[in-house]
Amino acid sequence: MYSYSSSPDESTGTVCSGPVQFLPMAQNADPDWREQQIRPGVRLLVQKQPSVKTLRFAYSRDKSPVQFFYCLSGCARISMEKDDEPAVTGQVRARKYAVSYVPGAERTSIAAERGSMRMLALLFSPEALQDLMCPRSATCRHTCCEPCGSSCRSCVRNLVDGAVQSAFHQEDVLPLPLEMTLQEIVSCPLLKSGLEQVFLEYKGMELLYNQLRLFDSAEEAGAGRITSAELAAAQTAYAILLHNMAGPPSLCELAKKVGLTHTRLNQLFRALHQDTVFGVLRQKRLECARKMLEDRRKSVTEVAYECGFATPSHFSRAFLERYGVQPKRYQNGFLAENGPS
Repeated sequence: MYSYSSSPDESTGTVCSGPVQFLPMAQNADPDWREQQIRPGVRLLVQKQPSVKTLRFAYSRDKSPVQFFYCLSGCARISMEKDDEPAVTGQVRARKYAVSYVPGAERTSIAAERGSMRMLALLFSPEALQDLMCPRSATCRHTCCEPCGSSCRSCVRNLVDGAVQSAFHQEDVLPLPLEMTLQEIVSCPLLKSGLEQVFLEYKGMELLYNQLRLFDSAEEAGAGRITSAELAAAQTAYAILLHNMAGPPSLCELAKKVGLTHTRLNQLFRALHQDTVFGVLRQKRLECARKMLEDRRKSVTEVAYECGFATPSHFSRAFLERYGVQPKRYQNGFLAENGPS
């Protein structure tokens, strides 16, 4: 059973509310955080608003969780502590995620650095993580175990394989499918009262699925080892796409701008975002279009062209495929639920 409490942070001078128990939910009195059990041994922690507060988890030494931290904005310092040993610390920055595990740790602190942070976390018992990623038997061992420390994925694979004996904290780029789910969780649209719990359970399971699918993927091995220069080039290409969604460069032009071949750029996007370059662009266009429809100041046709779709009918087909509803119906439903803006 986990619990968390807070106290004045000597480095920031901020104070969190507490003490608070993870379970039952009725005892969770901190207005800035929401905790939800996703399934046995797996919990989702959601920070409702950006904050400079420091959150401290406490747990028994024999139940130290595997902790996934997702940072949507700001920067945070993660610290896993034991009473009799120095703390294991690490950082997680905006649009990154980190995986931490310290056997025998008794508490974890998440402290804001350089302004406010927007964070979410998944907490796994090691047994739950092993059951989910390797359900065949408790003693199963894979034969493709990679050396620990090269990435978040290899650290988790080695933990599941029983090859991790020491602590680790590893940071990596936040893939697009995870980022989209996280943004939907913190936005929590159209929900009131008890429906929020249903929404968090549903989206928490989606986050759990996407995260474990990422670690179970063979795409990283197929793409080969990603160098720091390639990672920087892929991040630059991603930024270029976001700033030119309506009229992006061609794949070859984009690859040339960042110093890669178009084949390698697509490989990197598949490894980092689980989609091709223009698959990622399509998802970002649809995400932008959904938010514009909710704003209700533009027609479906205007939204389609401003988000870079060739025709309104092309936009409608893509929106229906992604969200399961026609854009006009989605916009009207949002208006009926929220009233005129």
